[in-house]
Amino acid sequence: MKKIFLTGITGLVGSAFVVALLRERQDCEFVCLARKSAVKSARQRTEEIIRDECKFDGCPELADRILSKVSVIEGDVVDLDPVEMAKNPLLEGVNVVFHCAADVNLGQDPTGRTFRINYQGSKNIVELAKLLKVKELHYVGTAYIAGRLVGRAIEDNPIDSGFNNPYEESKYKAEMLVRNSGIPFSIYRPSIITGRRSDGRIRKPLAFYRILEFLGKLKSHRCSKLGVPHVQPVNLGINFATIPSEHVYFVPIDYVQEAITALFQQPVENRAYHVTGESPLTTRQIQDAVCGVLRLEGVSIDPNEDSPNMDNKLMSRFLGDLFPYFSSDIVFDQSNVRKALGDKILDWEYGTKGLEILIRSYYKDYFPKVEWLQKLAATPMDEPVK
Repeated sequence: MKKIFLTGITGLVGSAFVVALLRERQDCEFVCLARKSAVKSARQRTEEIIRDECKFDGCPELADRILSKVSVIEGDVVDLDPVEMAKNPLLEGVNVVFHCAADVNLGQDPTGRTFRINYQGSKNIVELAKLLKVKELHYVGTAYIAGRLVGRAIEDNPIDSGFNNPYEESKYKAEMLVRNSGIPFSIYRPSIITGRRSDGRIRKPLAFYRILEFLGKLKSHRCSKLGVPHVQPVNLGINFATIPSEHVYFVPIDYVQEAITALFQQPVENRAYHVTGESPLTTRQIQDAVCGVLRLEGVSIDPNEDSPNMDNKLMSRFLGDLFPYFSSDIVFDQSNVRKALGDKILDWEYGTKGLEILIRSYYKDYFPKVEWLQKLAATPMDEPVK
């Protein structure tokens, strides 16, 4: 029996992993650390997320069985006292720690909140793992601990190449804590998580989806100002002030779920795994797909921006933290993933069609009452909107 202490169950990856593993195996149980909200207890939040995840994964009938294998401790990784937590009766018999909780803030960190959650939180969990004398320590990091590296990022040889933000630095240093813990470990490093392969849907949109939301609102504002139908093409006259890349690693959430669940069940060999796939998109592909779905013109990508207009300044203010991920020259090595799971699991790619599908799915799911967006989402790019 594996008894797993897990952080981050209310997050995108944590909930997907718990549901996937408990669908496959009857010999596992989880004790999960979760925060309460202003209106819900930690247990209520966990139950709600697991039911949502089961519904998303097409197995709502399994929610009760899965939840019967999940216990919840109310708490926070930052405030956790490892010595006191180790005394909690629910943790008796825990032999695996799976640390997934993190703050994915890609911007500045003036109060140090992101660093505290990602580094100090990891320090607390590693100390707890030592006190519990667990046999395995699993950690969900990020592929972007590679920071400003140019070239190939090797899975088992992370180096400090400088970082784009405190998030990357905090995750790099947290990974070093895991590596130096003395506990056998597996480290999983996803890239930019996006919608699943089958239909492009995602339960909790992050990162890239902020661009889709921003451009949708900007088009709405521009069309209203010009007095033209929102479904018609419109020239935005905006520029993304960054260098186009050939290596933008969008990774579908179902691949992340499938890969991490399979890797978790492999022997723990002090390895790291790039959960990124090996079929990156290009910045130009993303530009073409977004502009095609939204019927946008006058959207450019050029780092040499002489005199940005107000819309460009607004975009840089709200989206500038994402720019490094659309100009990165990192190539993520897949040697460990391929060795552990074989070539077949890597046999996928979004391509232009998959990218278009995930963009449409986002607008369909998250703007159901915006009629013009619904029309665009339902109309192929090469067809006129009726």
